[in-house]
Amino acid sequence: MDSPVTDLAGNLLFCADGSTWAVWRVLPHESARASGRRLRDLYDRTVTLMKSLRGEVMIASLCEQVPAHAIVQRCVEGIDLDANPQWAETVHNAWDQLDTLDVLGRSYWLAKPLSGHGWKESAQAMLRATSAALGEQIGLPARPASAAAVAAGRERSRVVAQELGGVIPLRPASEAELLWWLSRAPVRGVNEPQLDRTSSVHNTGAAVRRGSGRSRLTLLRGCVFDEGGRTDPVEDRRGWGPFGLLNRRFVKCVTPHDDGAIASYQAYLVLAEMPRVFTFPGHEILARLSDIGFGVDYALRITARSNEDARATNRRRTRDLMSQDEEHAGDTAGVPADVVSAQEEIQHKNARLGASSTEIDLEVGVIACVWGATARDADARAKVLRQAFLGGEYRWERPLGGQRQLYQAMLPGSRTPMVVRECSQNLLSTDAAMLLPVSATDFGDPAGALFGLTVDGGAIAPFLLDPTYGPTHDSSGGIAVIGELGAGKSVVLKNVAAVVRLMLDGRVIVIDRTRSREWAPVAAALPGNAQIVDIIDPSLDDRPGAAELRHSCDPLRVFRTAGKSSTGIAETFFASWLDLESNSAERDALGAGLDAISGHPDASSNRLVDILREHGARDPAARALADRLDRLRRDPITRPIFDSDLAPVDLFGADMVVFCTNEIPLPSALEMSNERMAARIPPRKLFGRAFHLLIAAIAKEICFTPGRWGEFICDEAYNVTGTPEGQQIALEFVRDGRKHGADAAFGSHAPKDLGDEVLRGLIAVRFLGRHRDDGLARSGLAWLGVDPADTHYQEVVTKDLSPMNPAGGEEERRTRAGEFLVRDHSGRIGKVKVMTQPYRTLPDAVLTTPTVARGHGG
Repeated sequence: MDSPVTDLAGNLLFCADGSTWAVWRVLPHESARASGRRLRDLYDRTVTLMKSLRGEVMIASLCEQVPAHAIVQRCVEGIDLDANPQWAETVHNAWDQLDTLDVLGRSYWLAKPLSGHGWKESAQAMLRATSAALGEQIGLPARPASAAAVAAGRERSRVVAQELGGVIPLRPASEAELLWWLSRAPVRGVNEPQLDRTSSVHNTGAAVRRGSGRSRLTLLRGCVFDEGGRTDPVEDRRGWGPFGLLNRRFVKCVTPHDDGAIASYQAYLVLAEMPRVFTFPGHEILARLSDIGFGVDYALRITARSNEDARATNRRRTRDLMSQDEEHAGDTAGVPADVVSAQEEIQHKNARLGASSTEIDLEVGVIACVWGATARDADARAKVLRQAFLGGEYRWERPLGGQRQLYQAMLPGSRTPMVVRECSQNLLSTDAAMLLPVSATDFGDPAGALFGLTVDGGAIAPFLLDPTYGPTHDSSGGIAVIGELGAGKSVVLKNVAAVVRLMLDGRVIVIDRTRSREWAPVAAALPGNAQIVDIIDPSLDDRPGAAELRHSCDPLRVFRTAGKSSTGIAETFFASWLDLESNSAERDALGAGLDAISGHPDASSNRLVDILREHGARDPAARALADRLDRLRRDPITRPIFDSDLAPVDLFGADMVVFCTNEIPLPSALEMSNERMAARIPPRKLFGRAFHLLIAAIAKEICFTPGRWGEFICDEAYNVTGTPEGQQIALEFVRDGRKHGADAAFGSHAPKDLGDEVLRGLIAVRFLGRHRDDGLARSGLAWLGVDPADTHYQEVVTKDLSPMNPAGGEEERRTRAGEFLVRDHSGRIGKVKVMTQPYRTLPDAVLTTPTVARGHGG
């Protein structure tokens, strides 16, 4: 079977039958993974595209093999690897991981034959077809298209592009892209070329010669097509049943290669039946082809009829159907139900065509292609695809003897074959749009760290994350992870910290509330100077080998080293700890005491108590405040503030600072629920709340310093956002961090833990992990931007994300750990399996699942 294409010029294809085709890349913004308003926007745009179609049109969606080096290039874009050898090592290790994966992308195309104008162009087309046929008979190459034919084709292509409406962006395909399409077809899945936008095509065997503004296709690989694989060895043809040849409904494409012939087994299916009643959402089956678990190419062969032509055709069909009433008049069983249903359907279609003059009728043939390295692989995938749609009244058929025709139908430049027309469906444009033939496939950031793999696109695709992308592109930043216990929140946040340290060489501040100090191994595994700040109450942590208190967090000492006034931060800390009202006399006394010592080299919290006692000689409020602080500083839990023997935390001497605060008690949600209970909160818990506020203030001071990116990571976010002051600092990170080169990442169990509606709404990148509770799952979906009533997404969150009891047992459970629904910086939603950054011992350091030693009873 020879290629129908004889010449290329830009996005134009000149074919052996004399026709000229134009091809465009379709670049939709919205994704079929979305729901609610975003999904409706995609549908509305698709309706407009469908209504703009005229004559014969082909819409195709093709998978592409994404080589590991192409992903690696995105990971190192804009980074000086000589100055950052740690990132070079990490990316090199990620490259090794990618080499073992079959990473697929997806592209969308629209192709249309350009009809000639007038007898002259029709005669020229006929002359080209005759010349090509004669040349093929005597072995001469086809003549290139004339300059006049190219100019006329470009003008018609421009006009057609304008007629298509522009609602879904289109770009003229390049010559290299068209060569990729034609050259990939016979080698699907076995030795595919790389889709490239340059003027050359890798591994295609095709040469492009330029001249006079056109490129000529001078060579395309010869390929032998063997339908049913009759050239396979005898042993490979066994086991197909008594009618083996009839069961082998695929085409074997044999392509010559330097190392010998390459065989690609491809099975083609056509959509033979669809339900009579369409609903949206729920009818977007072409988007579901991308979720089936392996690569699937598909194409729509469409013939559009205008509203007037469609109404005339439907009137004839209506007469034929209504005449059947008379044929069954003598039948006591009455008119068959399928005839009645067809009559109702045609009447409904007539009504819709009459109600809207923009509505048109489309004859739509849907073709799907799966492939494999062996005949059994292709056959098995075809059966999986067919079975996946039976429950929705969609029937895919694999026509025997039509596989080669369907192969040709998936290529631009060839007319719709009869095998497709026989299975075509007559749909109105609003119904055909429900198939969602095109949707955005890009997901994640254009560059950054390989943070995970998108696993809901039918095949594996990379998910890249750059914490600086939002803030550096005039957008909000912030990362948040929501999920139940064990869903993997901490693992995501640890990988965020790793990306900031390894890729950006930024500073990281972390609050670690775990008794095991799970962040300490992470800090040790990452490069740079790490500082572990243990906030320990010796009376609570009496374990052998427990961590010791080594650093002071006294705000009057810590911020003095930064050369800045510490009055504001210290006042906020003490006011929160002592629960002072803004207009109280004690609050005024505190401010006067801080003003008296601010900026002095011996400023400290102990010195503050002394100053307050001095002021107390004339101010009863200052005396009462000094007495309270003097009593509270005897509590061992306050040593990080009042112990003068401890060195203050060095704000800028460490690349990563981890505050371990497990032994600091915090007020519960019940205690904070009303004023009466809040008035009875023990001082220790008030100290814990104020101390987390102090850490957030320290993090802001470090991260907002220009010169290096800063990341504040707050696992169990309610420890900070639970107070108005802490919520304000978190909001400043998200709202103003981009101005200072800083951002924040939060983790918690429910979106409400992230603070008020403004803070939750400004967070750009959102991870939603497993939640087996329906209520928590719905609240998480609403925060993610998904309709909480969407049963599909409810099933995903409650049962399909990192499932606890998968069918494959423990091995599958471990393999699927780390799955999240993710909303990226652009608001697109996908299912991602998070990968740990492959830097030395980091993968072992991020694991937090406890190991339990089981004793043996005697």
